[in-house]
Amino acid sequence: MTASEQRLALALGVILIGGGAFMGLTKLKAWKQRVDSVASDVATRRAEADELLAKQDFWEQRSSWLSEKQPPFTKPGEAITNVLNIVDELATKHGVSVPGKQPNEAGERAGMTSAVVTLRVLGEMKPVMNWLYELQQPGSFIVVPAMTITPNEEDTAKIEVNMRIEKWFRLPPT
Repeated sequence: MTASEQRLALALGVILIGGGAFMGLTKLKAWKQRVDSVASDVATRRAEADELLAKQDFWEQRSSWLSEKQPPFTKPGEAITNVLNIVDELATKHGVSVPGKQPNEAGERAGMTSAVVTLRVLGEMKPVMNWLYELQQPGSFIVVPAMTITPNEEDTAKIEVNMRIEKWFRLPPT
């Protein structure tokens, strides 16, 4: 082999070794990024799990309070009647008029179901707000996911509230 052939072979060898090293380092870098990403995800999940475990007593107390206080679901008709009775009782107490009551389809979540009613409420601002406040006490399990408040066109001293309320009931264990 001549000197120029040797140099050419040496250059080719250096190029092949350099190219192989470059490709290997590129793959190693991509692998390291994947490992770092998974390690970061694991660390985040571990921190979240540790935080949840630290709050375990708090959530167990909430769970026991719910199982003691949340009313059980019996029948859809009884659930709607229960909600309407509460609405009427509080409306009478606060001097609020509820001319529109429309039962809706029940909502469901894990272990719970709701009685859903759309209401149209009329009254003066302060009594209506007191009625809303008392309606949504934690022990009543009633929530208001949608509501609009507008001035009453016929009597400007009153407001009109169109709202959807949901009362949540505990489903019996299956």
